[in-house]
Amino acid sequence: MPRNILPVKLHEIREGIVTDILHNGMGVIFAAENYPIKMVDAFLGERIQYEVIQVDRLAAFGQVLKVIEPSPQRVDADKAYLLEAGVAPYVNLAYPGQLALKKWQVEKSFAEVGLEDVLVADTIGTQQATHYRNKTVVPLKYQDGVLTTGFYDRKDKVTIVPMEDYFVNDRLIDQTIGLVRDVLAAHQVTVYNDATKQGDMRYIMVRRGYYSHEVMVVLVSHVAQLADEALIAKEIAAVVPDIKSIILNHNPRQTNQQLTGDNRTLWGADAIHDTLLGRDFVIGPNSFYQVNPQTTEVLYELAANKGELKPTDTIIDAYSGIGTIGLTVADKVAQVYGVEVVERAVEDAKLNVAKNHIENAEFVAADAPLQMQTWKDAGMKPDVVFVDPPRKGLTEELMDAVTYMKPDRFVYVSCNPVTMARDTKYMLENGYQLKGAIQPLDQFPQTAHIEAVALFVPHD
Repeated sequence: MPRNILPVKLHEIREGIVTDILHNGMGVIFAAENYPIKMVDAFLGERIQYEVIQVDRLAAFGQVLKVIEPSPQRVDADKAYLLEAGVAPYVNLAYPGQLALKKWQVEKSFAEVGLEDVLVADTIGTQQATHYRNKTVVPLKYQDGVLTTGFYDRKDKVTIVPMEDYFVNDRLIDQTIGLVRDVLAAHQVTVYNDATKQGDMRYIMVRRGYYSHEVMVVLVSHVAQLADEALIAKEIAAVVPDIKSIILNHNPRQTNQQLTGDNRTLWGADAIHDTLLGRDFVIGPNSFYQVNPQTTEVLYELAANKGELKPTDTIIDAYSGIGTIGLTVADKVAQVYGVEVVERAVEDAKLNVAKNHIENAEFVAADAPLQMQTWKDAGMKPDVVFVDPPRKGLTEELMDAVTYMKPDRFVYVSCNPVTMARDTKYMLENGYQLKGAIQPLDQFPQTAHIEAVALFVPHD
């Protein structure tokens, strides 16, 4: 088929079978060999009747009209608004079906780089598949004269889909968003508009400690000072249960970045606390702290078990954040070294070391690949290296440093199976082999995101 002749027409009504799921949870029906039709709320194996709603040269988008042959795992959650905003693309898939699909996503990622023989274990699930997140950041906007919170419609990216029940957040966080919004509305706070470059407020962020129950509210503002900010903070503190901290985050940047590092405390403490595997952690506005506290404990215990830790071990915790992995295993090993590029996170890690009276952990602020090279050049010989990188995965420089140091065990914690598969292939080509199966773990029920843990050891 010539590329200028498309296999579908706008508003055409078609039928097809879903044969793929994208990383964002959208189902795919192929109208031709290399021409995907992408649509929300369509699962593997389902026969779908759909309308073509957008046509591009390389792909199209469809709107599900009818599920002719549904998956046995399909349910009706009656929460279409979550699909409109893209919050929970798997909301109409029963939880066992979600776990099976996420295992398939990991297997698919490895097969796409030629590693179809890699063993992938069944996905570890959670007992609480809804209302689990301990943090959220939501936009706000005046719509029809009413200050509205929710998430932007995935189609027009302009209209906020109003929400009171976000389905994936701790219920008290959802309640807090509404309370804070109503205080802001009562003070007629303006909202920043990207087109006019006018207005004050951008986002509301809420964090809540799972064990401590401490709540932090962050008002993200385009301006350095809100009108009536002291009174606003006082009123928020009066209505939000368990509130410990109210922060103003000044974000004048013309980017999609939600928060900057410019924080000012309006009321209460500068940070909140929570515990993880018996350790106390300081959590500030910018701290990276896993959003699902229940499965995070399972994840880190799994990573520690994969590492086969010994009391004589020296370990490196790369991409260490506020020290969560390193500090939760410090009592099992001789020495912990952590590296994190975000200086504020390293400051938090050092606070966490002191607060937990840990004497065998050191953290440095540096780019992880460069610091690994520095440690390599200094002759460091770790027994175990843990990595928990962002979605873009590892650099070849970091992996080269690992292979040069040649630790006995290399534990990879991933939030993106695509980059994990790519990096696994590199490690297998450079002196390491997998030991045991890739273990997926569901940190993010109702969504397409999946964590996975793997153990690498040197080739025999």
